[in-house]
Amino acid sequence: MENNQLNFNLFDIIKTILKWKFYIIGLATTVAIIAAVYFFMQKNEYKAYGAFFPSSAVMSGRINLFRESQQEWIDFFGGENEVDRAYVIGNSAEVISYLIDKFEFAKHYNIDVKNDKNGSKKVYKRFAKNFSLSRSGYKHLEVTFTDEDDELAYLVVNEAMNRTDDLLRKLYARVNSQLALALDTRTDSISSQLKVVTDSLIQLRVKYNIYDIVSPGRSNLMLGNAKGSGLAYATGLEEIQNIEEVKDKLAMNKAKYMSLSNEFKTATYEGFPMIHVVQWATPNGPKAGPYRILGVATAFAFAFFFGLLLAIIIELFVSNKHKFQ
Repeated sequence: MENNQLNFNLFDIIKTILKWKFYIIGLATTVAIIAAVYFFMQKNEYKAYGAFFPSSAVMSGRINLFRESQQEWIDFFGGENEVDRAYVIGNSAEVISYLIDKFEFAKHYNIDVKNDKNGSKKVYKRFAKNFSLSRSGYKHLEVTFTDEDDELAYLVVNEAMNRTDDLLRKLYARVNSQLALALDTRTDSISSQLKVVTDSLIQLRVKYNIYDIVSPGRSNLMLGNAKGSGLAYATGLEEIQNIEEVKDKLAMNKAKYMSLSNEFKTATYEGFPMIHVVQWATPNGPKAGPYRILGVATAFAFAFFFGLLLAIIIELFVSNKHKFQ
């Protein structure tokens, strides 16, 4: 029975290396030289780094600013919800597109967005590849940007944090403004009703000659020296009480809505910090690549092992070709 098993052990590998050493080393050296030329032509890249904690939404909220009882301790820094919001907004197109336009990255990357219909996509894709806003395990967010221009890199990181802060503030301000607007709208409606009720009350007082303050809502308080009797006086007194009660309720609701509206408007103050920056990016950031020596060494090692593998395959084929015939 013919044995077609291929035998190749460590000694055979050593013999192959010695036999093919000039070819293997020559291949590895050639690849290393090509890699060295490639890395030499690449420009250095630098990474800028910044970090921030989101601010607590409760700290600047109406519930805290206008509390009526002693408030328990509120952390200045936000929790998971605030971190989630900052993460989503920081990675949104409102931040990315803003940075691309502000720093003219189409020109920086030499991409023609006017004549190339996919130019804007290319700019966005390349920028997003170099930009990162990520969460850490300590409830804060880290911002990095890599670019050949270290000055530009740190400006992008700092502007990204400022933009995130600005959008978060506008988000909360927009909600509070809409709530205040709803209250103001209701206040205007109550004012119109109050005017009608007041006019009716005035006419009743003149008609029945009753000018005392009469309102069940004021604990049956009655001020004045009005005296009278008969059906007309009793009718006028009851009608005035009814209208007075409605007017007092409307007046109190109007005051309440105006007060609430002013509270929500206070929460739109632009001075509230939405993020707490713990590290601003600085120029002259650490080098992010290319790592030329490591790259050349890696290319040499891969080429060496590839050449060795190729030599082993050739030796196996030559020494065992009779088995395949």
